[in-house]
Amino acid sequence: MTEMTVVYYTANREPESFERKIQDTILANMGDSDLISVSQKPIAFGTNICVGEVGVTGHNAWRQFQIGVEKARTKYVCVGEADGLYPPDYFAFRPPRADTFYVAAPLYVLFAQRGRMKRFHPKASSEAAMIVSRDMACRWLERMYRGLPQWNTADDFIWLLRHCTKDTATLNCPVVTIKTDHNMHRKTPHSVHHYEMSLPYWGSASDVLARYC
Repeated sequence: MTEMTVVYYTANREPESFERKIQDTILANMGDSDLISVSQKPIAFGTNICVGEVGVTGHNAWRQFQIGVEKARTKYVCVGEADGLYPPDYFAFRPPRADTFYVAAPLYVLFAQRGRMKRFHPKASSEAAMIVSRDMACRWLERMYRGLPQWNTADDFIWLLRHCTKDTATLNCPVVTIKTDHNMHRKTPHSVHHYEMSLPYWGSASDVLARYC
């Protein structure tokens, strides 16, 4: 019996062809994990829960994640985002502690925006690549949203990993976030002066952009 559920959430803002390639990569790498998708438009991807076009905010994104976590029936859950490339060992990681959010490392961002150099920039951490026990995620998300509305199109708050216990899930191959013009935020904190032209498992930045974008 599988121990992991991938909770994939999306506002369906990316081009369908791009998001389909991301989904195909998740399917190829997730092993025997369960898959739940929580989307703002219906999609054929695992067990789909469509919440309707509720708006693109941090509040709504993590609410979609919460809906998927509550639906999951496995011991662990991990994040799957519509612009993320996750290697097989991301889905194979099992948290050593049940009270801790584990953030994947190494982690890189690849900008797919016009005028950007084709290279991978390191990121310190990201909620877009985390693994946690389902019970811990349920408790923490319930606490985070206590007293707040179901959806919020104005508030872009996000503090999921600011106050909880967190640690690093060290992987052999990196997670890559592809930053496009369709993302909720076009910018993201990253190392400006350090970069890689190629990464293990994924290959060169130019090849990744050609395959996915």
